[in-house]
Amino acid sequence: MSAIFISYRREDTEGHAGRLFEGLRARFGDDSVFMDVVAIEPGVDFRQVIDAKIAKCDVLLALIGRQWLSAGDGSGVRRIDDAQDFVRLEIAAALKRGIPVIPVLVQGARMPSAEQLPDDLSDLAFRNAVELTHARWESDLGVLAKALARLIAPDTADAEAAAPPPATRGGGGIRWALAGLAVLGVGVGALTMLGGDEAAPPPVDEPAATVPGAAGGHVEVDGSTVRQVDYVGLAGEPSGYFTQIAPGEWAEFDAGNQRSFVFSEVGRDDWSVYLFDEGRGVDIQLDLHTRQIGYRMDESQPYTELYSITGAR
Repeated sequence: MSAIFISYRREDTEGHAGRLFEGLRARFGDDSVFMDVVAIEPGVDFRQVIDAKIAKCDVLLALIGRQWLSAGDGSGVRRIDDAQDFVRLEIAAALKRGIPVIPVLVQGARMPSAEQLPDDLSDLAFRNAVELTHARWESDLGVLAKALARLIAPDTADAEAAAPPPATRGGGGIRWALAGLAVLGVGVGALTMLGGDEAAPPPVDEPAATVPGAAGGHVEVDGSTVRQVDYVGLAGEPSGYFTQIAPGEWAEFDAGNQRSFVFSEVGRDDWSVYLFDEGRGVDIQLDLHTRQIGYRMDESQPYTELYSITGAR
């Protein structure tokens, strides 16, 4: 069964779709991603084929480029307005069946409004989108993969967790970390971690504090005093921690004390510390109240859960 269905227009995002297809297959397995319905046998009702494929998927990715909405049929009519348009049929079938639909924006495209879409696609305008950019492709894809792992069938998600990491880049080991969709904004985000060789900072002397539970209770640190937050990854992924390495500067380390990303501290409140990775455009919230670490790639969107907090100092 293909857990992930990629919907795209050939004249709009064929290259991006192929790259996305290969990236997701490497993470979730060869049989977990479906991209094309062009090989339909002669005489077969393609509407039935599309509906059958959609019925077997866990999530549909609607790849949207600059020409996705305006692409015409040669007579001045938008293809999206054609009731037999493959892309329209694919997305409409998923929306009708209640299958999660994630808009994936490429080429700097913007989400279409409900008024710009046919009635059977109007709900697409209200789905939280994720963006794949050329400069941050691997990290953006990691965010998307993290979000997908929480939506697809468990056996397929296990393949993503067990998949080998992408090839190393510039001598640094690439490891899984952030996720998401964000999305979620995707969306998002299991961002691939470009690990460095820096040693971890000296451990903080204070014992790990008890972060608040649902029933409340005494805590030794809060958003204004916390200097380190320990976490455990979702879906059995490795643990790690965020720690303050200098005034206004934080870093993320894995369980082996290898540093991955560095963040600027952009704010605190009673229960949270807010971090920003300018290079990847990623916001992080260390929320001691909900015991969650969230991420987002668009400040207008809510945070998506990335890790569970196990302790704070």
